[in-house]
Amino acid sequence: MLLDPQTKKLPLILATVAATAAVTLLAVNFSVGETQITERITHTYAIADPQFQRSMGVLLGTPLVDGNRVETLVNGREIFPAMLAAIRGARKTVTFETYIYWSGRIGKEFADALADRARSGVRVHVLVDWVGSAWIRIISTP
Repeated sequence: MLLDPQTKKLPLILATVAATAAVTLLAVNFSVGETQITERITHTYAIADPQFQRSMGVLLGTPLVDGNRVETLVNGREIFPAMLAAIRGARKTVTFETYIYWSGRIGKEFADALADRARSGVRVHVLVDWVGSAWIRIISTP
């Protein structure tokens, strides 16, 4: 069976269209510059003002309630021990949501602390981002 010349060219045409679309998509993604924010945000309320707490509650999605406290923690040396202490001290529930989760010593500490709380009857909920935790599958050891 003989194919006409137009039928023979169809795969080449489709491949050319796909390659052109891929190159165009890459060019657009890499050529679009970062959006610069030029408008200054003015402070409407002082931190002690009750309206500040209401505004932050709306911004964050959950209201700030009395009895809570806020502590600034910088980098993993301060953040991880505080998070682990909170997990280990949980009595009712733990909701652990994170974008980046790596394998290794600190990842194992978190997994062990969460598993320990679950075994002791605490309701544990874990949500790990697919992209941010992709390295777990690549560097984990069996």
